[in-house]
Amino acid sequence: MQVEDIASGVDWQGFETLVADIFRAHDFKVKQNFRFKTSSRHEIDVIAVDGRFMICVDCKHWSGGRSKVYGLKSAVKDQRKRVRELQRFLKKNVVARKMLGTDSKEMLPMVVTLMEEEMVNESGVWVVPVSKFNSFLAEKENYLT
Repeated sequence: MQVEDIASGVDWQGFETLVADIFRAHDFKVKQNFRFKTSSRHEIDVIAVDGRFMICVDCKHWSGGRSKVYGLKSAVKDQRKRVRELQRFLKKNVVARKMLGTDSKEMLPMVVTLMEEEMVNESGVWVVPVSKFNSFLAEKENYLT
């Protein structure tokens, strides 16, 4: 069974768990549904940390539709903002940095989507369809340089 078939058969929470499990299969330390507060409340669906990277993922269980382009652009903008706020939060919060194991990691925003698209880096945010997510992680050094 293909990962996109599994992903389309689960709800949005199951989709987030699937993305987290794929990270774990690539030896990332994973934290799901990380909530924090700066000037307002924020949540990052999946934070995955390995030796070099801290990847902050917004999972979009969308199947496409009439406003796909606008939806992706909006998701990219929102995720970039959340990651900036997370950087502010972690700068002031030693406990959270230690819990996540984030010291001296390169922080990367990402949107993983159910939609079948090309992998693109949109304004510094990787947009990766779940069908290509495993291969993206297997070859991450080719993309994340």
